[in-house]
Amino acid sequence: MKKNNNLVLAIDGHDGSGKTTLSKALAEKIGGIYVRPFEGAAGIQLIEYFEKKDYEQVSAFGNELIRKQYEMHDNEILVFDRHWMTVFSLLPESYWSDKKWYPFPATTLCFSDMEHTLSRLEKRTEKSYEQSYHLHYLELYVKLAKEFDANILRTDQYDVEECLVKLKKWYKTSLTV
Repeated sequence: MKKNNNLVLAIDGHDGSGKTTLSKALAEKIGGIYVRPFEGAAGIQLIEYFEKKDYEQVSAFGNELIRKQYEMHDNEILVFDRHWMTVFSLLPESYWSDKKWYPFPATTLCFSDMEHTLSRLEKRTEKSYEQSYHLHYLELYVKLAKEFDANILRTDQYDVEECLVKLKKWYKTSLTV
């Protein structure tokens, strides 16, 4: 998808799915720019809106953060580490039809089963959550990918290099769409 003459690729998924590793590697391999719109204070603010159930702000702020990344670049390949799918995972389904989000960029969901997700997250120093929390988001991301026809990459079934080969093929296909 072109935005501000940029080719936009979105790599999304739940925590521990491999999206950061793969989006950085893909950007490097294809000469793109790695973009992480929800890092730091911006991500904290997005979650605060979600925790307050201020869904209008979740949608508006998430969209604004993504749009700012488009505007910072011109005629580049942007590889997003989280995009619309992350914001939609924080919104009730009634918000999924908001026209400001459409059309979506080419999107791949990095997906890992519960066992692999928990194993990867155990190695981090971040706050840990109950298994039910992870199950909810794993199921929700798959639902989003299926409903909006996103590519699904099973990162629990392939090593990083194999995933990267699959992502490069997906990228080449995205150029023709």
